[in-house]
Amino acid sequence: MNVFRRFLTILFLWISLWLKKGLMRFWGAFPASNFWTATPVVRSEEARKAPSEEWKTNEALRTFHLGDGTAAMVTVQTNTHAFHVDLGRLSESSEYFRAVSRSRMRETSESLICLGHVSSSVFHNLLDFSFHNQFQVSEEELGDNIQVGSYLLAGEFLTECLSVLANVLSPDNCLFYLSLAQEICCAELRATVFTYLSRNLLELSHLTGDFSQEEREELVHLRTQGHQHLCVLRKENLNSWKDPGTEDARRLFKLEMSGDSGDWRPISELPFRADKWCFTTVVLYNYLYIIGGHRERTKKGWQFKMSSFRYNPFTDTWVSTAPLIKHRRHFSAVACEGCIYAVGGWYLDSQVAPDSCTALYKAVERYEPWEDTWRFVSSLPLSDFQFTVSLSHDVPLATSQGHCVYVLGNIQRTGEKLLLQYNTRQDLWSEMLPTLTRVQADLLTLYFLGATDRLCVIGANNSENMVTTFTLQPRQWGRVRGFEKLALAGQGTVSRENVFMPATEPNSIVKLDLRTLSLTLLPSLPIPAHYEATFHLYF
Repeated sequence: MNVFRRFLTILFLWISLWLKKGLMRFWGAFPASNFWTATPVVRSEEARKAPSEEWKTNEALRTFHLGDGTAAMVTVQTNTHAFHVDLGRLSESSEYFRAVSRSRMRETSESLICLGHVSSSVFHNLLDFSFHNQFQVSEEELGDNIQVGSYLLAGEFLTECLSVLANVLSPDNCLFYLSLAQEICCAELRATVFTYLSRNLLELSHLTGDFSQEEREELVHLRTQGHQHLCVLRKENLNSWKDPGTEDARRLFKLEMSGDSGDWRPISELPFRADKWCFTTVVLYNYLYIIGGHRERTKKGWQFKMSSFRYNPFTDTWVSTAPLIKHRRHFSAVACEGCIYAVGGWYLDSQVAPDSCTALYKAVERYEPWEDTWRFVSSLPLSDFQFTVSLSHDVPLATSQGHCVYVLGNIQRTGEKLLLQYNTRQDLWSEMLPTLTRVQADLLTLYFLGATDRLCVIGANNSENMVTTFTLQPRQWGRVRGFEKLALAGQGTVSRENVFMPATEPNSIVKLDLRTLSLTLLPSLPIPAHYEATFHLYF
């Protein structure tokens, strides 16, 4: 009886295959309706919303093969329907079926594979994709399709599901899919959700608040996996709307390089409408923060309004953040240990040039990005200590390495350069002796303080620009070296032994190789160089 039943089954399959072959020849004369020919993946929004259900009642639409119909066929029984499938083609898209086809299991010898726990609709979607390159999965069915694609090790189908999921992930469903990834042990699904969470790290802090420290660090790390771009914006503008360059200066630019040539491309507008502003920039977790204020009209006239904004390069969006407690301008902002420290500067509303009587703020503020709050920490120790006040850079020059913040200034009586160290864990300031004497380097002007494996100082006298380094362990100043004299003004940045600084005279960004001291002029800025900030962002 079993032999007779098997004979009838095989006979029916052959009749179905010959009928299908005849239909394929008929449809071949009408290319527009030939859905048996492999084509690029088609994602029809209407089809995903209401996929055809005819396959449930038409056995011919549950038979899948490519070629002339002579390939080995198997029957795959899912939870409600049986499918007749070219096992060789299916093996190419599923490692699960590849293993079955190479095994000596009873399923292979009997040409019957039982997957009673697999949804027939989902399996039909997988076959439609594997044989016809048609992807018709609704958003509501993504979870089930991802689960089956992962279980059957159908890599391309799973990738297509995750590609659709990446576009529909939201704060409302991301934790569901993360839980599903853990439940079915799907690393690819977890990576998709983590990528989404990392791109919206601080925006979704209310969702990741219960994550472990390791998971948060992973999310932070993912934000620096894109392509790094050098960016620039005008951090201070005191021109009026009548100046034709004011509107152009309200843009954030990034440098697009192709070989030896490149161009600055605007990527976003500053998130406020004003002709006069003064901001300091800092990058934390691959977010750009601009912190300071801009002018606005009040009942009594004009005044500077304290404001801060955060830019997410992955979503091209700005949001307002908590403003500083002190009204500062030309201060330094440093990212360290997941926080931002605001150091120095003077009163924001004062638009006159600083002089010897200009008083700097001693108060230091720390910003907590997860809480969006500022608070005071230990103040600068400025007893016998002064800073060269200038409109060419922020005061004092500051940088960070490890869990410490460093600032550079002058000893008032001797003119020596002294580094101060702020230990963020101990909330403690200390001097980093020895000082840099005027005999070692007669630096009348300081331009830049940055950190690689050492601290790097760039300054100038009347004849040349100079660079030196300070090694923290042991505490030691390096050799002072001179390089070509250029007028540097603005906020620089360092990356891989290269310092990038705005230069006013060539209206460009200068790239200085710290190993060879060779200078490279990058493409001319799209706005007149005035007082710009350079920094790196990942996109």
